[in-house]
Amino acid sequence: MVTGDNGIYNTEDIKAAVDEAKKYGIKVTVHVRNDAASGTNVIIGGAAGIEHGFELDNTQLQLMKDKGTFLVGTDFSFDNWYAYGMDSTRATSRANMVLDRLKRAYKIGTKMAFGTDIVIDLPGLNRIQSNLKVLNTWKAAAIPSSYILQTMTINAAELLGIERERGVLEQSYYADIIGLKNNPLDDIEAIKTVQFVMKEGKIIRRD
Repeated sequence: MVTGDNGIYNTEDIKAAVDEAKKYGIKVTVHVRNDAASGTNVIIGGAAGIEHGFELDNTQLQLMKDKGTFLVGTDFSFDNWYAYGMDSTRATSRANMVLDRLKRAYKIGTKMAFGTDIVIDLPGLNRIQSNLKVLNTWKAAAIPSSYILQTMTINAAELLGIERERGVLEQSYYADIIGLKNNPLDDIEAIKTVQFVMKEGKIIRRD
């Protein structure tokens, strides 16, 4: 965490953490919120990913692309921000800010993995439904459904260091699969139409 109560760590601090983690086969991802300058320390320091990254500029996003640093962007929709207690004006401003950063990251080609960091449920919605409100931002950014699926599967697996075990439909990979009623390539909202869930080759839920 380089922004917030933990203070700001410099490049050498981040590199030391990354080097130490590598000894144990562990990756380092870093919480970066509103102090964008600290994001550069994280990227140069060799962290695997940045979480949130609300104010990353194009230079930083390009540097992330060059170094293979993942962005897990916390791309809240207006509804998510509003549920966190913001008024309409501030929620709109924040939603527009993350939408802009998401558009720029996709255009530049920064690696992205899907994440939400949702800890507050929207009224009348459960945790999954509240999380999937984030899709409103991705759709508004005109990001193709096929790429969104990659951020949820193969990209996420790569960030976690399990890309040789999970994330694709291939022989010798774990069969962690959901079956959908509708085609998510046509509309990413189809991921809400789950017909069955398979974990390591065994169906654990069927509707």
